[in-house]
Amino acid sequence: MRAHNIMEDIVRNYLDEMLTMRFDVCSCDKCKEDVMAYVLTRVPPKYVTTDSGAMHTLTEQTKVEQSSVILKELVNALRIIGENPHHEVADDREEAYQLLMKQIKLDRGVDFSQYRDRLLKRRIALRMRAKSAKNYADYLQILIHEPEEYEKLFDVLTINVSSFFRDQVVWEKLRQDIFPELINRKKTQHGLRRIRIWSAGCSSGQEPYSLAIMLYELLERQFLNIKVEIIATDIDKDCLRRADKGIFDKESLKGLTPYHIKRFFIPVRGEYMVVPHVKEFVTVKELNLIHDPVVKNVDMVMCRNVFIYFNRSLQEHLIMKFYEALEDDGYFVMGNSENLLGEARQVFRVIDSLSRIYQKIPTR
Repeated sequence: MRAHNIMEDIVRNYLDEMLTMRFDVCSCDKCKEDVMAYVLTRVPPKYVTTDSGAMHTLTEQTKVEQSSVILKELVNALRIIGENPHHEVADDREEAYQLLMKQIKLDRGVDFSQYRDRLLKRRIALRMRAKSAKNYADYLQILIHEPEEYEKLFDVLTINVSSFFRDQVVWEKLRQDIFPELINRKKTQHGLRRIRIWSAGCSSGQEPYSLAIMLYELLERQFLNIKVEIIATDIDKDCLRRADKGIFDKESLKGLTPYHIKRFFIPVRGEYMVVPHVKEFVTVKELNLIHDPVVKNVDMVMCRNVFIYFNRSLQEHLIMKFYEALEDDGYFVMGNSENLLGEARQVFRVIDSLSRIYQKIPTR
């Protein structure tokens, strides 16, 4: 009765899945054999007899027990074998990838040179699979000859997952503490009293309209005449068009109570439009965070879940740009998986670490 190492099958399945999303490494039979050999020397074997009736159960159990180890070693193997293949490389994948990035910049003016390559490559791979492109050079030709593909590419390159009042802990902190403090500060000002907020990376508009609804309610409660300006910016033209219209389908309103839907939205042919007296708070504009000037003299910058794209040095640079945009004692709100880096730790004070809310320390 012959024994079989089911770890080989598990590793091969995982490798095949990973290679469907990796166009930056060689996937020839020789390189796959080398990757398999590398991993199998680093994970414990699991031998079963070939006539075992429990083969499937044992395989699934082994996957659960060893998947993290296998995946870690596969990532290492793909990097090592990819950098040192045991054959001549027919094409330079990294050079083709850089040419693709240059073509995107040339055609659409979007420079991804300081973005995280690993994340970009994973997202580009989604469109390459959809278009059956075998490599970056193939996909480059698709973009040249089918310019409409750019819209679908940018859909996957930008994170446009948003909802009204997303991350309730953050919004409760804003409602209970941050906005009341900001409003009280404005009440003591002479002349034009204005609250000015920059929603950076606004996606299709749920965040800026959430801000508008909350501020409208807080100001209405005190019968205050304070002007509200919310500048909503993004790099995605399609998202900006939707945000500018202020019209959302029912699925997009998940974060809202029935009261808020009834009070702040008008039903329009199966969709919901933000009421004019709240919509007028929001101004939508295209802005590239890396290259364009900041929105000046704001009381708050909300930039949440955008830094995932950027390397550390660019993150530090952007945080300091936001510091420049803020008025003294202005607030900076980050995503709940993001943190202050470098010099920013010295120029912002922590207001709420759980909600990632910080306050600008004025220069004296």
